[in-house]
Amino acid sequence: MDKDIFETTYDYFLKTVFGIVNPVKKSIIKTQCNVHKFINIKALKILKNDRFMNEYNFFTSYIYYINKGAVWADQDFKSTNHFYNPYKKKGLYGRRSAMELGVDYYSKAIDLWAIGEFNKSLFYLGAALHIIQDMTIPQHANIRLLDNHKQYETFVKRTYRYVSEFQVNTGAYLLDSIENYIRFNARIALKTYKRFKHISEDEERYYRVARCGLPLSKRTTAGAMVMFYRDVFGFNHKKNKTH
Repeated sequence: MDKDIFETTYDYFLKTVFGIVNPVKKSIIKTQCNVHKFINIKALKILKNDRFMNEYNFFTSYIYYINKGAVWADQDFKSTNHFYNPYKKKGLYGRRSAMELGVDYYSKAIDLWAIGEFNKSLFYLGAALHIIQDMTIPQHANIRLLDNHKQYETFVKRTYRYVSEFQVNTGAYLLDSIENYIRFNARIALKTYKRFKHISEDEERYYRVARCGLPLSKRTTAGAMVMFYRDVFGFNHKKNKTH
């Protein structure tokens, strides 16, 4: 069978299967996205503590739209596009990759800001931040859907607010492009997976992975906010830092 025909057929098959179970998926999206909204809120705290006060005030005023975009990013099985292996440069077979999608969302956010659609702009930024955060999850980078993916995310939903080792309040990671944030998080996620995959006890393994992934997601989210602020206002983040 021709490769293009096969990929098109496979994509149709995925959409059909996901469409059948979509009502079930919608019933749990709210719970899942609470983690993403929490990460965005914590990223604001990092901005404040790192003394990026202009950015902190700006994103605080738009956090409602950022979080709306974060929730939307998981609806209607868009999450099947949230996979990207940084070495193979591919996502889930038959779907768009997280790299393609993240770049698309971020570009829309920049373009919408330029024409004065400010709320929509921050909505799409929220969707782009969701992609950055998802790439801290090893299964999103090694594209192993059945490798305890759901079990790990269930563990995170149960613990993300309460485990002290998962909390960070400073240290935004400052990179210069959405592509670099996606690659950076994906590469660390793969290293984390390799380091802890031999731990046989599930809860201990999930804890070790989350202890790396959750702080990383908050710090890279804060850094991506600084990047967006710089991109839309044309300021260098070092000059815009309040001391």
